[in-house]
Amino acid sequence: MKKIGLIGGLAFRAGIFYYDQIQRRYAAQQRPLDLVLAHADVSSVLACVAAGDKPGLGRYLGGIANQLFDAGAELVAVTAIAPHLAIEEIERVARGPIVNVLDAVPAGLKRAGYDRVAVFGNRAVMETGVFGTIPGDRHVALKPSMLNDVHATYNDIALHGKRGTQPELEFLEASAHELIDREGAQAIVLAGTDLSSFYAEKPPSFHYLDLAQLHIDRLIEVARGL
Repeated sequence: MKKIGLIGGLAFRAGIFYYDQIQRRYAAQQRPLDLVLAHADVSSVLACVAAGDKPGLGRYLGGIANQLFDAGAELVAVTAIAPHLAIEEIERVARGPIVNVLDAVPAGLKRAGYDRVAVFGNRAVMETGVFGTIPGDRHVALKPSMLNDVHATYNDIALHGKRGTQPELEFLEASAHELIDREGAQAIVLAGTDLSSFYAEKPPSFHYLDLAQLHIDRLIEVARGL
């Protein structure tokens, strides 16, 4: 098994969620886990994402990836979806392989059998259909008012490490059911690791596809040499 490097801090619970999920799977398979974690500054990353500063984000996270490679990591993953805005720039700076969550999206949708989905996460992720990985004819776009509210709710969850809190839960559930019942979405793509963490104890009541779990699946496959 190859040594895994994780870029955490995006926000606080994101790296913890990846570490916890990976450790659980290794333990279930009775495999020793070799992993190193580095902390990135969430405010710096979100500022780059909001500004569309892909070169700056690539230099910053690519530099952190190289710290992990220097620490012996043989592959690295960014434990958040939004920073994949600059995945090509990160890969150019990094001196080793970066496991890209965007590569897992089309196959994940196909396996789940979803033809039309809506996206919950950071504004940039929602507006672009997870950076173009969900074709326009399959992407149920959120109306501006809902998009603003989901973005604000997601940021609040991420920055304050919330899990299963009632006001946020009620809002997300109501928004999801509106998109599924009235707008033609078959499921909601959870395109933010802090949403995965938010629902860790009790899954959503609606149909969903969890991109963090898809990413972790692929990360472990790469670590196994598959």
